[in-house]
Amino acid sequence: MTGVGDPADGTPQHPDGPGARTAPGPSAAHGRAAGGRHGTTAGDRHGAVPAERHGGTAGDRHATAPGERRGGTSGEGHGATPGDRHDAPPADPRGAAQRAHAGTAPGSSSGEPALPARWAQDPFLLDERRGWHPAEVHAEGDAMLLVRRAVGRPGDPSAGDPARGGATMLLALGPAEPVAALLRAHARAGHRFAWVDTDALGLLRADEVAALGLAPNRTGWEWLLTDAAPAPVAAESRVRELDPRADAAAIRACLADANPTTDADPEGAGERWWGALDASGRLGGVIGAGPRAGRVGGHGSAHLHGLGVRPGERGQGLGAALTAGAVRALLADGADWVSLGMWDDNHGARRIYHRLGLRTVHRLTTLRARGA
Repeated sequence: MTGVGDPADGTPQHPDGPGARTAPGPSAAHGRAAGGRHGTTAGDRHGAVPAERHGGTAGDRHATAPGERRGGTSGEGHGATPGDRHDAPPADPRGAAQRAHAGTAPGSSSGEPALPARWAQDPFLLDERRGWHPAEVHAEGDAMLLVRRAVGRPGDPSAGDPARGGATMLLALGPAEPVAALLRAHARAGHRFAWVDTDALGLLRADEVAALGLAPNRTGWEWLLTDAAPAPVAAESRVRELDPRADAAAIRACLADANPTTDADPEGAGERWWGALDASGRLGGVIGAGPRAGRVGGHGSAHLHGLGVRPGERGQGLGAALTAGAVRALLADGADWVSLGMWDDNHGARRIYHRLGLRTVHRLTTLRARGA
């Protein structure tokens, strides 16, 4: 079973650039039990945050989310979660203070097409809004086809212009049949990559998929979300929040054994990390969280990634415990919601995540330019 939360092969990691906000709450509370509030002031809770994949018992495998490479032996520590790595949009060049809560809903900026009301408050789109801006919107009922332009540097006229080195991506969401119809009517080649509703993609003929100029990944992925604390998990008492900088070497050593294909970086901007020690005092498993934009005017959200449990620690429910502890702490510290990504064939991880209260919001397949 795949590891929880690191997107594999196609989901972006949504970097916010230098000075990005940390996940809600303090960025380092070394030795503190996960789930406890850290006594931060309102000014400290500025930001958003953190998921995994193969092997071990169902509770220990970290389902990968699109965006991280998939692979390695089975086990709780390897496999990226969709959404953490490939095709990441350029970093937002604006300062953190300007970005903090000034972010508008997708498509509401001057000169940009507005999203249909059905999609304006979609949490996935809200989390993505800083890296990509709407360029075209096509709708049919509850289905939407969106062309998004990468955010460029201020004054850069080439941003989003493929002919001048900019980048666009295609996003198709909603009920399968009308999404497929929108793709047939409006989709064109030339995009850097696409996220397409998995069921809708299955309705297209091979020549219709080829006309997009993009090749689909071998499997789809799911984006899951929760805004409610999970029920307690037995092994959660072993979970402690780490200092992502002071403990960076230990976190990376654990990931090298537990999830070697993840691109999660404990020293990335705004990161928070949790771990559980083994009998020798070494980290036996870890999970991280990175900041996301969250609700307009909110505290920011969090995206889980880098979940991994060393082979010798699997079968004890640590994967579920790490996920539960991180979710509990992030929500207690003000996150609007916590998300993660996983491959859609990772049925064991899905059962665990659903049991922890996460729900599948979107089922997507990543398509990318051939040779990319």
